[in-house]
Amino acid sequence: MNLRDLQQDAGLIVTGAPQMGQDAAVPGGTEATLLLISKQGEIYAFSGKVEYGQGIRNGLALAIADELDTPIASVRVILGDTGLVPYDRGTTGSASTRTIGLQLRRAAATARRTLLALASERWGVPLAGLGIREGRIVQAGEPGRSLSFVEALQGRRLTVSIPEDAALKSPGEFQVMGRDAHRIDALARVTGQAKYSRDIAVPGMLHGKVLRPPSYGARLARLEKARAERVPGFVALVQEGDFVGVVAESEEGAEQAVASVYARWDEEREHPSDWDLPVQLKERAKELAVVRETGSLEAGFAQADRVISGLYFVPYVANAPMEPSAAVASWEDGGLTVWSGDRSPFGVRAQMAQAFGLGEERVRVIASEIGGSFGTKGAGGAAYEAARLAKAAGRPVRVAYSRQEEFIWGTVRPTALIEIRSGVKADGTIVAWEYTAYHANESEFRGMRGSDTPYSIPNVRVTVARTESPLRSGSYRSLGGAVNHFAREVHMDEIAAALERDPVELRLANLEHPRLRRVLTQAADKFGWGAPRRGLSVGRGVAIGYDAGSFLAECVELRVEGREVKVERVTAAFDGGLVLNPEGVRNQVEGSIVMGMGTALWETVEFGGGRPLNPSFSRYRVPRITDAPQIEVLLVGDPETPSTGAGEPGIVPIAAAISNAVYDATGVRIPELPIVPHLP
Repeated sequence: MNLRDLQQDAGLIVTGAPQMGQDAAVPGGTEATLLLISKQGEIYAFSGKVEYGQGIRNGLALAIADELDTPIASVRVILGDTGLVPYDRGTTGSASTRTIGLQLRRAAATARRTLLALASERWGVPLAGLGIREGRIVQAGEPGRSLSFVEALQGRRLTVSIPEDAALKSPGEFQVMGRDAHRIDALARVTGQAKYSRDIAVPGMLHGKVLRPPSYGARLARLEKARAERVPGFVALVQEGDFVGVVAESEEGAEQAVASVYARWDEEREHPSDWDLPVQLKERAKELAVVRETGSLEAGFAQADRVISGLYFVPYVANAPMEPSAAVASWEDGGLTVWSGDRSPFGVRAQMAQAFGLGEERVRVIASEIGGSFGTKGAGGAAYEAARLAKAAGRPVRVAYSRQEEFIWGTVRPTALIEIRSGVKADGTIVAWEYTAYHANESEFRGMRGSDTPYSIPNVRVTVARTESPLRSGSYRSLGGAVNHFAREVHMDEIAAALERDPVELRLANLEHPRLRRVLTQAADKFGWGAPRRGLSVGRGVAIGYDAGSFLAECVELRVEGREVKVERVTAAFDGGLVLNPEGVRNQVEGSIVMGMGTALWETVEFGGGRPLNPSFSRYRVPRITDAPQIEVLLVGDPETPSTGAGEPGIVPIAAAISNAVYDATGVRIPELPIVPHLP
């Protein structure tokens, strides 16, 4: 399938900018095809986003079907194929619904208006008396009169652009949106029909494995390949500088061949370990960026009755997707096609073009289904290795990472050290707030996310420093948001404890933001915040958060028994504005909470000698099914407010809420993650 063939067979094409707000311009300056109705009546929608479990295909199909008043089954959403879809910078930032989702709704509304105008012209009746029901154009008062979309087009091929005044349905007019709906891809997933990156196979495909160095920065000093060449099914060994890969007829043969290569490496002698943190974070800090500075800290602390200081530390954590990275690459007629599970197909296309000296039009990247990302799978590592080996072998090559490779060579969430100093009056009013964060990141932007305080404090200084990272840090669900929220919301509880104030009351006393006040009060009420405690070892904690334009509060109840923490229930109130798919939003918030439980209680990347020391799920503890608590998600947003992100906000307050609940249960404050290893 290619876009030109689809366009040639189209009856109606709707064009426009790829999405609203972000990446509104198409490279080259032309408008992109967003929606297409074929001459057979098939409806296609196009987006550069990818599906890695968040349900974006489902959400987009629901929105289009509702705006076009057509059955969901008739809508086919094509994602992440650079040969078919418009440019997109990547599936990040919980932006899909509020950007491409909104634009595809506008495209569907444009198609609806165009089809109704065609029917009005054909029947010679006013447009106002026409509507669409179940994919057919109907006339009010004429129950036997209807047209299919194909009949309305009458064999014509029309191209229309989304107008500025494209009218969308109001929430009161929704037939599908705003209600729970089954996922359109559920059957394919549970029956094994869905094709993930590790399932891709093409004719003539070989298998490749890369010889990994023993530590970061090691340089190849000597190589002997004779034993590898004797492995049955061996095809080729590729060496270019420190890059060494083998290609074989089977995956097992490739693994055996790469294990048979003798290599001697020159390793760097000085590598930091996780024990060297957090001291190095502050010592090696580079530029300091001021996020916000208002009022006067000196004046604020002068009027404070108490000054409270805190130091908070979070370690590196692995993205740990369930599906390790994989890719297939094929060269044909000087062009490259890559099938890969990366969250940024156009980023991979640009990377491949630059690496191999090609024009981007000569590279096609096709995103498969992706078994989790959470911020990794964006650099095209497996895709690049497969393309390099395929070019040398002259046949398509598949590269699939092992679990250990994914842990060691994937990216990690940066470690961070955060210092907070607050000035508080005796009545609980916070009058001064000094916040300094040191994030091990290549970009201070990632550390800035979530660093500003949402509380109403007159004298504030928030700064974020970028510091060197011994590990390959990168994006993670909410970037630095969850890290910054942990420090701030734990510190807020420390203030409450110092003043012997209720943590919810203290927050409300310093919080003017109406949406944050709403989520906090509703979460606390539903949770039963003031109810009697259910045992001496039971603790309760609360935290608020904001991310991707959304706001939420989470209340946690847990039990601490010895050196074990069992989170028993979580109540979350989420305000993401207009909710198009309630079940999808609840799923996202629930998943974020469980993922955040792992970073709060157990997860840490241990490293030393230039390598991670716990690169397996047997040593890297993530939440298991038996760890999942009872979770209740309240959707409390105003439907008149535009939709905002749902994929990441749920993770930002949960670690702080858990830490605060552990303190409530034990009387011991643990300002360092993960919590369980630091329990007394």
